[in-house]
Amino acid sequence: MEPQRGEEQLARGAGGGGDVNDDAGAAACFCPAAIAGAAGAARGPLFPPLHALEQEVLRRAELQLHVGGGDRRRERKMKNRESAARSRARRHAYVNELEKEVSLFQAENDELRKLCEEVTFSCLKCSNSKASCI
Repeated sequence: MEPQRGEEQLARGAGGGGDVNDDAGAAACFCPAAIAGAAGAARGPLFPPLHALEQEVLRRAELQLHVGGGDRRRERKMKNRESAARSRARRHAYVNELEKEVSLFQAENDELRKLCEEVTFSCLKCSNSKASCI
């Protein structure tokens, strides 16, 4: 029994009409039958053929990563580096301000200690001499 025309086209992978360019149509056809016919033999019986849309999505994603996606990725990296540099500068300025505050508080603490010692010493003198401290 001879295969009918539709079965023959599916077996060859052509999805369209019987044009002169049937081979070109087979290469551009993404119908499941064409993919199964073309990829089924190449992938073997252990690996089922991928769906045509999955193959197309994977191909486009790969192209975008290698060609067009690299620019966006590079821009994102540059923006991230700039943001990190700004963050480091802000942190550095904040730490410097905290160090200034610490030195001011230490100076104030030293002055207050001296004042406390003077008051304590004067009170001790007053208590020893039995005179009024005020």
